[in-house]
Amino acid sequence: MSQPIQRRRARHHLPRGAGRALRALVAAALAFVSIAGVSTILAPAATAAPNHQIAAKPYMGWSSWSLQSTSYPGVNSQGNYSYLTESAVLTQTDAMASKLASHGYDYVNIDAGWWMDWNWTPGYDTYARQTPNSARFPDGIAYVANYVHKKGLKLGIYLPAGLEKGAYDNGNSPIWNAPGCTTKDIVYSDLRTTNGWDSAYKLNFDNPCAQKFVDSMADELASWGVDFLKFDGVGPGSNKSGPNYNNVPDVAAWHTALQRTHRPIQFLLSWSLNHDYVADWQQYSNGARIDTDVECYCSTLVTWDNSVKVRWDDVVPWIADARPGYWNNLDSLDVGAGAMDGITNDERQSYMTLWAIESAPLYTGDDLTTLDSYGLSLLTNDEVIAIDQQGKPARPVLAHAPTQVWYTQNNDGSYTVALFNMTDSPATVTADFSDIGLSGTAAIRNVWSHQNIGSHTGSYSAQLPAHGSQLLHVNKLWWS
Repeated sequence: MSQPIQRRRARHHLPRGAGRALRALVAAALAFVSIAGVSTILAPAATAAPNHQIAAKPYMGWSSWSLQSTSYPGVNSQGNYSYLTESAVLTQTDAMASKLASHGYDYVNIDAGWWMDWNWTPGYDTYARQTPNSARFPDGIAYVANYVHKKGLKLGIYLPAGLEKGAYDNGNSPIWNAPGCTTKDIVYSDLRTTNGWDSAYKLNFDNPCAQKFVDSMADELASWGVDFLKFDGVGPGSNKSGPNYNNVPDVAAWHTALQRTHRPIQFLLSWSLNHDYVADWQQYSNGARIDTDVECYCSTLVTWDNSVKVRWDDVVPWIADARPGYWNNLDSLDVGAGAMDGITNDERQSYMTLWAIESAPLYTGDDLTTLDSYGLSLLTNDEVIAIDQQGKPARPVLAHAPTQVWYTQNNDGSYTVALFNMTDSPATVTADFSDIGLSGTAAIRNVWSHQNIGSHTGSYSAQLPAHGSQLLHVNKLWWS
């Protein structure tokens, strides 16, 4: 989620050390914990892993936002952003399990709105934390997580940066597991706002109560069985800059809180993060969105010109930053549903090709129940998925050009090479072997078609349609 939604909706003590020890004892010994008077089944015990283990490879899965944000007929039948419901998430879970899980897709991610009613009015518990809306999620998030886990999959959820204004309650709401702390203690006295929409008050981490608040939210997510958190509206980024919008302290606090849950929860930052702070994003998270939303907020999920094509330019400064534990996130991969996607077949292939060669997380926003045969072939091409999962992002020979060649050297010494025609007309694209570190003759394989296309000396050229691409495996022939 990013800025377009704002145009469519209303703004919306124990002794030292004893608290942590007590929480650990309770988590290990009890099957139930009472939160705000409601018993919540604790998730199975899990051991927190370092960042590089939680996200050793780019994650794969599905996210709800593309469907929530579209005006494609019949999708949001109860009004804007109404798609998100428990029933919809379970339906997509079933479809992922049957169609995509065998190819490595395993995250089912709930995006913004799970605590909102149909009018986008939020709900909070006694402790100023978002609470699932009963109309959208009648059985609660823990129930959904349990359903997802039984399918062998993982559940993701969404939260914005800061304390939401509606949760402040004149500063009187207590903080869970933090005696003496209230919402007045966790924000600045001038109630300065933060995040990409100014929808929340900025947390003041000079007061230990602020970390306690973040801990309480992380504990709740872990108790539900959540495996992934998208933390949105983060700055510097999200079209905001300046001290009010510096959420590095929030990101650090969330990193600490998630580690303390002893549950391996992958942590994604969103959106259009400022590259000047990449060392912070790498230190505290598993990935950052490098761009704005890919969705067009129109009658399809995306369009080529709206924001798909800009990623060829915008990812370039980030390429060297990707590594195990931290991956550049290019947003949803909406290539599977034909007319609903809003792009041509050539554009669909180019779209997924860029994501794969950049080792970006592969998570689709499509309706998995309506994937067409071509879209399914894109999403389940195991050779392409392997390129993504090896974690070696490609770089362009010449960026920002009408025709482009991108390449990376694979673990076995061969090369992955992608040719792109960014123009609106057919064009010939040539990969000069000297530009990618090769000389002589090489054997070339078309990865999308699974076809060996012979040996070429010095260069390789292809005639590509408008917005078209080829994805190649190039292997030096040492006898040449």
